[in-house]
Amino acid sequence: MLKQLFTFFICSFLILSCSYIEQHTKREPIQKIDTIVDFNSVDAYPLFPNCADIPSKEKQQICFQMEMSQHIYASLKEFQLNVKDSINDTIFVKLKIDVLGKTSLSSIQISEKTRELLPNFDSIVAVSLQNLPNLQPAIKRAMPVSTEFTLPIILKN
Repeated sequence: MLKQLFTFFICSFLILSCSYIEQHTKREPIQKIDTIVDFNSVDAYPLFPNCADIPSKEKQQICFQMEMSQHIYASLKEFQLNVKDSINDTIFVKLKIDVLGKTSLSSIQISEKTRELLPNFDSIVAVSLQNLPNLQPAIKRAMPVSTEFTLPIILKN
């Protein structure tokens, strides 16, 4: 009888200890990591030094666009663009800002007529981009990324 009672206590102890160990060794569920990345947007736009203090993302984008436009137009005004015919054209300048904040010219979409009237326009835009200050690069998931922007330039005389 004593042997049976002892066996009963041992078995019940083992069963209870297994359930106790099982409760304390349960692992936390693994959090799923968001692996879908939207490559068409950034968390923060590239910034000129005077736009960095603006808290809103939308206002930072507007500040960036205004500063870039003002710089390009100011550079174009320095050059004497003399043409024989009238021009009413929109030129699309594609700019690339790399992870170091350096701006470079990717491409220019210009009509053939405007290219004939202003053959040096590409080099004028390239020189004006060299005079840009270093920008803070765009940020995506807390890392600097390179971005491309298209800047329309309207020419009228």
